[in-house]
Amino acid sequence: MNIGIAGPIEMASLLKFFPNISAYEQQLGLGGTAVNLLIEGLLEEGHQVTVFSLDPNVRNKHCIEGKGIKVIFGHFRSASKMKTLDFCRKEYVQIKEFIHSEKAHLDIVNAHWSYEFAIGTILAKVPHIITFRDHAPTILKLMKQPYRFSRLCMDFWVRKKGDAFSYNSTYLQDLIGLPGAVLPNPIKIDPQVVVKKRTDNDRHFNIFFMSNGWSFLKNPEVAIQAFSKLRKVNSHIHLFLLGIGFEEHSKGYQWTEKTVGLERIHFMGAVSHKKVMEMLGNCHLMLHTSREESFGNNLIEAMALGIPVIGGEQSGAVPWVLDHGKAGLLVDIENSNAVADAIQQLLSSEPRYVEFSQKGLSNVKNRFSLKVVTALYLNAFTNQKQLQKTNESTTSF
Repeated sequence: MNIGIAGPIEMASLLKFFPNISAYEQQLGLGGTAVNLLIEGLLEEGHQVTVFSLDPNVRNKHCIEGKGIKVIFGHFRSASKMKTLDFCRKEYVQIKEFIHSEKAHLDIVNAHWSYEFAIGTILAKVPHIITFRDHAPTILKLMKQPYRFSRLCMDFWVRKKGDAFSYNSTYLQDLIGLPGAVLPNPIKIDPQVVVKKRTDNDRHFNIFFMSNGWSFLKNPEVAIQAFSKLRKVNSHIHLFLLGIGFEEHSKGYQWTEKTVGLERIHFMGAVSHKKVMEMLGNCHLMLHTSREESFGNNLIEAMALGIPVIGGEQSGAVPWVLDHGKAGLLVDIENSNAVADAIQQLLSSEPRYVEFSQKGLSNVKNRFSLKVVTALYLNAFTNQKQLQKTNESTTSF
């Protein structure tokens, strides 16, 4: 198949498909870990992929050709004020025009998130599937900003005008309530990863908390308070806080210093995805106290390395990703004592620790591996193409 992908990507994650890429081009992209992996999975299965994306540093249409892949970049406005007023018109018009230019060669386009990439895809009038990756009403409720209201309006337009949809979790599927397949985020599994073990002789026990943004939604205060209760009786534990908003001397840093002190709490700030994965290799536990997730990519990244995970029992898709508590500890993330007790369970019992390491690793292999998820996407693409042909033949009579 010749598959179009409309969404944010990161060129640095796809370098093996671009032997002649320039240093400038290597830096392009807005992120989108799950999208990058899906592209890789499709290419490895022998399909042709055309990507339609955006970047703040690109002023005019910029095309990059690789092995079985073509990427077309347009301009992405960094400031949100004008995008709020015009509902990202400049962005979605570019996506529409890019898809039009490649329309003759495309079997289907898969757009990610229900905003500018989805609108551009729908306006291009091509066979498509829109993949929802968040819930706009929930985000607006938690982040009451004009920009988020405009995103909500875009999301509702997409729901009304789109032909076919998919969701990265059953939680999101239930919230939105439109017909569509559940196609989870993929993860690459290293076959050499084994069940993680720990002993009381370990010099350090490193707990990781990863989030972009110090916010009510991500709930870092409870994670820090739970850790502060435990460090009094566990002298070898350390808490590492990664992501935008978790830099030294940030608002969160100052809150922590004032509230519980900084002893063995490390503010790492934003680091590249590659660096995150390197740091995870020295991690013993993933602590995820977010109040809501439509999926939670760092959960599967931790489990894929055999790292046990603690997440919220009512935190959106988190229970589903953790197989309803079989593959990770589910707790009340509003209660710092409950979170501390969950951490202590894994600190004090090696059999319990090994159990969650093994079950988490099996969970991602069976449900979220790149090969499994790519097959789910290809099945959805094939079904949608067949449905499109049936509809076209029916309307021709």
